Amino acid sequence: MAISLFALALLQAGAGDVDPAITVTPDASRETAEQFVNRIEPVSQPNDEPLARYTDPVCVGSAGLPAEAAQVIVDRVSEVAASVGLRTGAPGCAPNLMVVFDRDTTAAVQRLSQGRSRAVASQSRDDIRRIADEAGQARAWTEVVVKSRDGDLQSQDTPNNPPSLRVSTSTRLSMPIRRDILSATVLIERDAVAGRNLTQIADYAAMRALTGARSRGELGASSILSLFTPQGDSRAPEGLTALDRGYLKGLYSGRGDLWPMVKRDYIARSILRERLAGGPE
Repeated sequence: MAISLFALALLQAGAGDVDPAITVTPDASRETAEQFVNRIEPVSQPNDEPLARYTDPVCVGSAGLPAEAAQVIVDRVSEVAASVGLRTGAPGCAPNLMVVFDRDTTAAVQRLSQGRSRAVASQSRDDIRRIADEAGQARAWTEVVVKSRDGDLQSQDTPNNPPSLRVSTSTRLSMPIRRDILSATVLIERDAVAGRNLTQIADYAAMRALTGARSRGELGASSILSLFTPQGDSRAPEGLTALDRGYLKGLYSGRGDLWPMVKRDYIARSILRERLAGGPE
């Protein structure tokens, strides 16, 4: 007989001896949640900085599809952003989240880099190479800036001095800084769209853009992030799963200045709550 760690405290508090036939094992659901968080974490996530997320209103734009289809993408990504508490931009706002459909996404990344586009302003040569070499039919990245936990940007007193950031003292749980997503770009091969559900595509774009996450292993039907990947595209779900929604809600709940290990635990617990709520897996 096996029992989860969540029930261990009840056993220890109970009267009498514990049945020696009982073996304490890690909770499978908790382990699944933690594995998912680690498997999709952004490749460029620093170990000593908070997980990045949007704080400004999200303004979604799309290009490369007919206007009616593009509007479906924009509306659905905006809906997902609003569902986790993000503000969305008014009509006519300047897009800071772009979903672009291109004939050759690898070439598109190279064009942006060679043209020194603001969409890749903070990406290093290694970043550009990694983005361009991503396996599958989609590429995505975020532009991130470090701010104080109160939202202050770095300042530079004189040209000869390095930029500085005035911060408060950190605690064991939180850091004196946060990382804000300034913009996100999702590039999808135009040929890969044929025959697909636009809501499914939009959910994929939302998950990648709002979190910076990507599939780093086979996810199959467990996550929308398997869409457009060689490992799991054929089994990709029709939309966000409980794991995806739990990750999004956990990332955007609470403080944005938590240490990565603390935030990962927060996200894992959010995933557990979402799965217990009975949403589609």
